[in-house]
Amino acid sequence: MKPFKSFTVTDQFATYLKGAISSGELSGYMPGIRSLARKHGVSSNTVTAAVGLLERDGFLECQGHGRRSLIVLPEGAHRSAFRVTLLPYESGDIGPDGVAEIRQQLDEKGYDVKIAPKSLVELGMKLDRVARMVNGSETDAWVLFGAPREVLEWFVESSIPAFAFFGRFRRLPMAAAGIDKIPAFRAAIRRLIELGHRRIVLIQPKHNREPEVALLIRESFEEMEAHGIKTGPYNLPAWEPSPEGLRKCLDSLLAVSPPTAIIFDQPNELICGQLYLAQRGIEVPRDISLICDDDDVFRWTEPSVSCIRWQVRTSISRAVRWVDNLAHGKEGIRQSFTKAEFIEKGSIGPVRGGKP
Repeated sequence: MKPFKSFTVTDQFATYLKGAISSGELSGYMPGIRSLARKHGVSSNTVTAAVGLLERDGFLECQGHGRRSLIVLPEGAHRSAFRVTLLPYESGDIGPDGVAEIRQQLDEKGYDVKIAPKSLVELGMKLDRVARMVNGSETDAWVLFGAPREVLEWFVESSIPAFAFFGRFRRLPMAAAGIDKIPAFRAAIRRLIELGHRRIVLIQPKHNREPEVALLIRESFEEMEAHGIKTGPYNLPAWEPSPEGLRKCLDSLLAVSPPTAIIFDQPNELICGQLYLAQRGIEVPRDISLICDDDDVFRWTEPSVSCIRWQVRTSISRAVRWVDNLAHGKEGIRQSFTKAEFIEKGSIGPVRGGKP
């Protein structure tokens, strides 16, 4: 029988530090002796002795007198997988918009990746519900897809590592990647106006309408107003994000002053709208012009759909790099934008009869 060996406070603290290094909680350079002692409520002598054990066992590399030691993982030691949770805008986004590809790339790099149990839409975009889910999750980092401003502000204030993949993140101190759609939207609106359109409607999600109108919408309205089109609630109608909600919105628009052009936010919304119009004998583009604010996913449709196109791979690479850096103790707040372009196809045409 092996003799019983009691673990000293130094042994216990050294074991804790090794676990923190293996899990990725500690990385980069070792914090100072006084800082560790104060944070964990142990004496400086205990910390000094524990650090000595870590150096002996290869978890720290001395960088010279007066410099902090570099944290390393000895050969053969197991590092726990860095945990990343992806929070989609809606459950249907798990395939498109980069969610699946980001998940695959992070999986291939050995990270522990999972999809949040509920999407932002399923949580009703309610901050208290998002906070409850996040606080109840065991993860090291979040990637948020299309999150509203209020949710992003909460992550920043809570100091929870998070990357904003699209969403209203401008001027927030957090890492993010997005699409600069403003020039493309302006180009699309100018083209519609050239074709005689004056009643142009934008079907946008609630977080782009409330609590304040998004910059993209303000810029679009500015383009319309520069051509003498008075903008207001008609151009940005409120609607509930469901097939029934969209049909009610279109009922209301057609009952009063039918739009001659509609710019939809998502492909599923455009398809729903197109079927609604077809059932009423309204043809595209003879009677109404349609544009989709999304990548070109309508190559087989007839007529082919005009769209706002962008390359999502740049934003995906940016999100994956952020996770890599964070897993190695480097948390940045760089934001990047990919330029979008307006692609004109068969779903837009001149106003019927030459009059709006």
